[in-house]
Amino acid sequence: MAVKFKVIQRKNPRDLLAAPKSYAIAINNGTVDIDRLAELVGDGSTVRQNDIYAVIIGLLNVIVGELKEGRSVRLDKLGMFSISVSSDPSDTPEEVTASNIKSAKVRYRPGKELRNMLKTLEYTKTSS
Repeated sequence: MAVKFKVIQRKNPRDLLAAPKSYAIAINNGTVDIDRLAELVGDGSTVRQNDIYAVIIGLLNVIVGELKEGRSVRLDKLGMFSISVSSDPSDTPEEVTASNIKSAKVRYRPGKELRNMLKTLEYTKTSS
């Protein structure tokens, strides 16, 4: 198995007069939804698909609750989830309030096993 990629050309936004450069971008080979994941996990274990689905949804609810409390959630091999914010600047620390925060994101940092997988990927160039 290999990750397919194609070549695109992009201009340098800092130098619009420069010649475009060629870059590889990964091609998405489809999407797997939660039902399919539950089915695949169920096929490899003695646990039924609907039980796996319930655990995944329950885990999501717990992760959301913990993130709302300001905690990071570490799922060992899977990775870690945390909240990161972007804010408008103020001249002094005293002037910074919650109203400075303009957006928040869920940050995901993959675990070691997922990071290692990235190091061993194989790639196939496509013409599309």
